[in-house]
Amino acid sequence: MKFPRLPVDDELEIRSLFARYGHWADAGDERFVELFTPDATWTRANSPPASQGGSGLPPETIQGRDKLGALMVDIMQKKFRQRMHHQFSDFYVEPGDGADDAIGHARALITDWREGAGKIAMFGMYTLRFSRSAEGWRISDAVVRVRPD
Repeated sequence: MKFPRLPVDDELEIRSLFARYGHWADAGDERFVELFTPDATWTRANSPPASQGGSGLPPETIQGRDKLGALMVDIMQKKFRQRMHHQFSDFYVEPGDGADDAIGHARALITDWREGAGKIAMFGMYTLRFSRSAEGWRISDAVVRVRPD
């Protein structure tokens, strides 16, 4: 069985971009916003309470680089103190609607190190839309769904 695929250079650029997502999000790095198109959306589709494997944060959609930057400061730096970490796996990317559009899928274990030894805090499913821009490939839409629904 053959699967639809992107040109190798495009796939490598997208994979490199998405790898930075986890590293820069975990660090609360201000460069995180550069991974997105200026009008990108990021959605936390659901959020079980921490006792059921969620973050306890409300479901929400954030749009635009300014608000994504505020997310890094308010959540990753202040609330999680750079002690929550994403481990992405099973990432694959496929062509979207045109040559400048791609869809990615990934699973994520999010570990929590705030109280000493790390523990698995959440399991999430990511669906992402990537768009080619003058800056190169960028995330134009990200949806995170935490298990259990």
